[in-house]
Amino acid sequence: MTLTVDNYKNSLKKINKALEHEETKDKAETWWIAGKIYYSIYDKMMANKAVGDKINSTEAAKALIDGYDKLQVALRNDSIAVVDKKGNPITDKKTGKPKVKTKFSQEIVNKIVTHLVDYSAVAGDFFLAEDWDNAYKAWDIYCNIAKSDWAIKKRVNEPDSVIGYNRFYQGLAAYQKKDYDKAVEQLAKARNLGYRKKALYDAWIDALIKQQDTIYLVSVAHEAHDMLGAKDPRYVRILINHYLKAKNYDEANALLDEVIKSDSTVAEYYDLKGRLTETQAGIDAALPFYRKAVELKPDFGMALFDLGNAIYNKAIANNEHRSKDALNLYDEALPYLEKAHQIMPHNENIKKVLSRIYYVTGSKKIDEL
Repeated sequence: MTLTVDNYKNSLKKINKALEHEETKDKAETWWIAGKIYYSIYDKMMANKAVGDKINSTEAAKALIDGYDKLQVALRNDSIAVVDKKGNPITDKKTGKPKVKTKFSQEIVNKIVTHLVDYSAVAGDFFLAEDWDNAYKAWDIYCNIAKSDWAIKKRVNEPDSVIGYNRFYQGLAAYQKKDYDKAVEQLAKARNLGYRKKALYDAWIDALIKQQDTIYLVSVAHEAHDMLGAKDPRYVRILINHYLKAKNYDEANALLDEVIKSDSTVAEYYDLKGRLTETQAGIDAALPFYRKAVELKPDFGMALFDLGNAIYNKAIANNEHRSKDALNLYDEALPYLEKAHQIMPHNENIKKVLSRIYYVTGSKKIDEL
């Protein structure tokens, strides 16, 4: 306890040479000592923090990760052949393989397992520091140890609910470092361990969109909708788009009618219903749904565009672009389209419709697009 962090760092400099020396680099003891020093650095820094000293949390966290890595090498090298009096290897009668024994493995396992919860803690430190790689690694170490036979024997294994929570954040770390395959993998593990909150489904869906895995995406969106009901129109939108692409109009209508009945205040549902209705029954049948969406949410850019675009399409239906009726419809559509453009200035579809109306009506606003 009298040793300082600097004392341990000096010891580390010396043992690091042994990790590269031909005579010592393959010995379990060399790596065991190196690992113990890293753990000692972490423990000492935490002790200093407990008495009010300022420490470098990132340095402490990295010491814990480095210690784990060193002990993994020690475990791999910690096998000694059992020999008879003449020095010949003894074969295990059950396996037919040479018998081996370990010298440091029990101590190594104890060292790792007693720091179980520390790995979850330092993962959080790495996450806050936006060190996504180390955050992912620390959570992976924690989750793997927490479910291991080692932890069960030591009675420090964590419940599934806690591990699921940590797998969720591990998935977020993978997403942040743009490894969407690992993000999907860890978020699925979190869900299977019982962590089924909205934040998980949202992150899972985001990762699947990045992966462009449509089938899996629809499956997760369906589960999210079943689990969370009408809490997020996004889930419904994914399902409706899927049904529309597959031309499953009956299922799309049934879902929209269900969610509108459960919550008639969500503008997104009416906008989706308008699009579906326009596809099946035409513009006039769809307009009431678009108008309802805009009424419920006046700043809903997509609904404003859908309403304005539907009115514009009605104006040109008979190819009479400059007729009195058409011009009246242009006048009706413009406020919706212009407001949609203000909200979504980079949407090319809105620009195209506006430019056509401005061109036909001779408006100088065409130069502003």
